[in-house]
Amino acid sequence: MLQTTDKAVPERGGHPGEPPGDFMAAYAHLPVSALMLHLARDWPGERITLGEMIHAFGTRGYGLLIILFAIPNLIPIYIPGWSPIFGVPLFIVCAQLALGLPEPRLPGILTRRSMRKADLLMIVEKSSPWLKRIERFVRPRPSVLTGPIGARFIGIYGMWLAFLVIIPLPLTNGPTSLACAIMAFGLMEEDSGSIIAGAVVGVGASILALSIIGGVGWVLVQGLSFLF
Repeated sequence: MLQTTDKAVPERGGHPGEPPGDFMAAYAHLPVSALMLHLARDWPGERITLGEMIHAFGTRGYGLLIILFAIPNLIPIYIPGWSPIFGVPLFIVCAQLALGLPEPRLPGILTRRSMRKADLLMIVEKSSPWLKRIERFVRPRPSVLTGPIGARFIGIYGMWLAFLVIIPLPLTNGPTSLACAIMAFGLMEEDSGSIIAGAVVGVGASILALSIIGGVGWVLVQGLSFLF
């Protein structure tokens, strides 16, 4: 799905004559689900790099990147090896948010990774119902959680959830990714209610993931003891 390309990712533009920033400018006021659908449907090339996606979303920064890397794991099917592909950049973005960096920056080895537009459209369409459900409940509710302290909390908590996302086991990545996405909506819309809701979902997701990991570990130990 994702491939490395030698194409340089420009700071301001993408495809000739249609820079990513301009490409998305007219849609900047739309909800996240509509923004991503526009990008996936109307991007002028057959492939799009992660770097081009970052630049296309412009100033919405951390929140959109967290959602971007979370939504592939919201698809209600388990694809082996899928979770680390998006979990690692999710962890990196959350770590930068926790450190208080003004804007996210991914290493070149990740920004040069590209995917087919058709694959991106499939991911967005299948995860769109989840995003729209979240958007219905999001509204500005500022508090200390929506400021710099809250952003660092989301980053630290998101690192833990992203670590669980990376583990390639069924049901360890979907609920944790959903928690990250909910908190990211709260971060973008200054909604402390969404941040709290995402944190609560994250607690349940963590318990579920740790239970699965523990269960798999127990089975492996029992299997090894039986063999040896």
